[in-house]
Amino acid sequence: NHVLDIGGGTGLLSLMIAQKHNTKISSIEIEAECYQQLQENIQHSPYAEKVKAVHADILDFSTDLTIDAIVSNPPFYEQQLKSDKQNINLARHDESLLLEDLFKKSNALLNSTGSFFVLLPFYRNEECMLIATKNGFFPNRICAVKQSPYHKPFRMMYWFEKKQQSCIEESLNISNSNGSYAEDFSELLKDYYLYL
Repeated sequence: NHVLDIGGGTGLLSLMIAQKHNTKISSIEIEAECYQQLQENIQHSPYAEKVKAVHADILDFSTDLTIDAIVSNPPFYEQQLKSDKQNINLARHDESLLLEDLFKKSNALLNSTGSFFVLLPFYRNEECMLIATKNGFFPNRICAVKQSPYHKPFRMMYWFEKKQQSCIEESLNISNSNGSYAEDFSELLKDYYLYL
């Protein structure tokens, strides 16, 4: 019934969910310029009744709504070279939202049978799994994303729940060995990408 998008950015994930599911979505964004773009993108989409932009820090956010699913593409970078622009750092570096805090807050907001979906760089996989377990989340499905069959994974997609279960582990190649889009990737994103 209700999905929460933490770190909504310009609304990409929220609008993709709205396109496929009959659900209400709250898209939370802390950075002011991103929030303005988020609002505009929602208003100019066919899904304005389904998606609500919220300008807030997720750590201060509270709601009486029952949250059935949380999605997050959080700030990736930890202790890495920063931009001289504060708004870019806020969006890309995790000082504004530590992974530990994201999992803790998601546990508090999500109902007992809900799902938590996260996208992270591959190098944070071990850290993510430790933090998830510490905060009462168990993987239902994990997907390692690779540029091609010859590359190492560079992103990880996680589906967590609050119940312990067997986990499906898989991988997704963006491109084939000849450089064309892989069939699985095309099938997954054909409804969102114009040129697949």
